Amino acid sequence: MIKIETRIQLLKDHTDAPTKKMLENLVERKRKFDDYKKKCFKAQFITFLMLMGFVVYLYTFLIKPAGGQIEIVFRSLFDGEIHIFIVLLIVGGYATAQFYKKKEDKAEKEYHNLRCEVIRKSAELWPLPTPWQNRDEVFTMMKEEYDINLFHESK
Repeated sequence: MIKIETRIQLLKDHTDAPTKKMLENLVERKRKFDDYKKKCFKAQFITFLMLMGFVVYLYTFLIKPAGGQIEIVFRSLFDGEIHIFIVLLIVGGYATAQFYKKKEDKAEKEYHNLRCEVIRKSAELWPLPTPWQNRDEVFTMMKEEYDINLFHESK
């Protein structure tokens, strides 16, 4: 059994069990999206640092000593196995960043679709008049606790 978030569980009379489950799923998808977003950023940042380091290395140790003669630079570049290994590391970092970016986009779409579904169904989940005030309290709690905006459908 998946545990329900403590703050969602404390809603008691503000909402019913199926709505609590929907809110729990929304929190899980938000966390999944945030996790992929962090992984994507880390992969992009590390790849950028490797690339910048390699460019500085190329300029300092290959281009500058060769006097800008392109054939000497290429010969030096492809003679060293370490250069090819570093280029493969940079390409691998880029591929990893792309992989996490696709996962992030998919997770964002799932999260956004469920968030919009909760917003559209809010009239059914909290019928007028008394439960409508409970809806506002639930939406405010979701915004403050989990940074999930249920007041507007736009991102």
